[in-house]
Amino acid sequence: MQTAITTVSRGSLTPRARVEALFRQRQLFFWVVFTVLIATGLVTLLKHKTYTSQMKFLVQNTRGNVVISAEKTQTNVASDVSETQVNSEVELLHSHDVVDPVADPEWAALSEKQRTPAVTKRHEQRIAAFERRFTTEIVRKTNLITVSVMADSPEKAHSDLERLSTAYLAEHRRLQRPAGASEFFKSEAERTRKEWDEASQKLVGFKQQHQIVSLPEREATLNDQVTEHERDLIASDAALREYDARLSASSTRLRDLPMRQTTQERVMPNQQSAEHLNTLLVELQNKRTALLTNFKSNDRFVKELDEQIATTKAALNDATVSTSREKTTDVDPAWQQLHTNYVQAEIGRKQATVHRSNVAAELVTLRKSLSDAQQLTVEFNNLDAQASQAKQNYELYAQKRDQAQIEDAMDDQKLINVAVAQQPTRSYGAVSPKPISNAVLGAVTSLFLALCAVYLAESGRTTVATPRELDSISRYPVLATLPRMSLWEGNLLNGGRGARALPALPPSFDEDSDPAVDVRPWRGAKG
Repeated sequence: MQTAITTVSRGSLTPRARVEALFRQRQLFFWVVFTVLIATGLVTLLKHKTYTSQMKFLVQNTRGNVVISAEKTQTNVASDVSETQVNSEVELLHSHDVVDPVADPEWAALSEKQRTPAVTKRHEQRIAAFERRFTTEIVRKTNLITVSVMADSPEKAHSDLERLSTAYLAEHRRLQRPAGASEFFKSEAERTRKEWDEASQKLVGFKQQHQIVSLPEREATLNDQVTEHERDLIASDAALREYDARLSASSTRLRDLPMRQTTQERVMPNQQSAEHLNTLLVELQNKRTALLTNFKSNDRFVKELDEQIATTKAALNDATVSTSREKTTDVDPAWQQLHTNYVQAEIGRKQATVHRSNVAAELVTLRKSLSDAQQLTVEFNNLDAQASQAKQNYELYAQKRDQAQIEDAMDDQKLINVAVAQQPTRSYGAVSPKPISNAVLGAVTSLFLALCAVYLAESGRTTVATPRELDSISRYPVLATLPRMSLWEGNLLNGGRGARALPALPPSFDEDSDPAVDVRPWRGAKG
């Protein structure tokens, strides 16, 4: 009993084998090529022509976004555009807020009640249809975004892209900073200005009531004056103690020191008495001499005269020995200086006493004024703090109001971080379909699919096509090959007498021919 061959080894795919396979499957090959080409032609002829409009946006950082906060606005320094910013702009281009006005202009005018499920579904279909013909692309290593819109006509593509550009730029301005910032800061600036005026009026009324210009300055001045008077009072006490000590020492010294002192002392002899006595002595001697001429030396008259002479000599001797002293006195300079200092010290002490009394009285007054000022400090500080805080709030809101107004003016002039680098183009050359490109692509595709079909057909066949295949799967060598003959041809050759052909003979054909012969089990007559 013979067994069917279910697997046939193909061997290596040589160029000849490939050509043989292509010839064996030529009908399949041509049908696939023909079908694909016809389909390509039909698509090219029946597809509507589409036109594209293109524009470019440049993302930049020429205008810094102002951060809305409670602090003062800081100056922003322009920086390089990051990849995140460019990607954010691309996502903004594809957002519904930008696409909806272009894809479905009627959607924004519908109320919530009018947006039924059917209307919403139709809206979503329009959005999806527009997304299919709307593309964005980031130009490599740049900050440019290329936007393209396709439509059935150049005018429609140009119009859709212009509306998309308008919606995108408006949405970018809206998202660049919160809406209503200018009005908010304007109203807050007006409110804080009124609060500042009220606080300033209260502070001015308080100053006028208590007759002060600046309480801290007044308090500091009073403190300085109190400190100065306290030092003066201490100095006055020290001066009084010093005066008392000087007065005590001067009084003691004045008692011990005489008021006058001898300035000149002269010792003079008794010259007038000596001269008188000498004259008297000479007269007496002359008289004795005259008496001696008349009397004896022992005469009573002479003796009396001798006694007188002796007395005169004795008196002359006394007058010669005794001297007169002449003394000149004057006020003692030390006593006089000490007395002067004492008097000056008394005068200085009286002045110091009066000065101390005045300083003490002024010090009491200053301390009372300082105490009153300190009692007003809390209320003054509260009023001053309220006025200062109101002023700071007003200045802050005024700055932010001005900044917001500048931002509004910049928005009105379209000074934003996205610039139109290229206006929407209008091209009358259809981008689809492209006959030449479609023909080339269809031809390449048809050849590829046809070859794939031939390969699959060859891979799945269960017949032996060549003697080489038979020789590779049989244990016996191939001795000869016969042309393939059908059953009808065999009956005709046998004269129509019902001669049996052998359809299951081992398939074989000449080396130069390539008709395939099936290899199947042969079931002949029993025996």
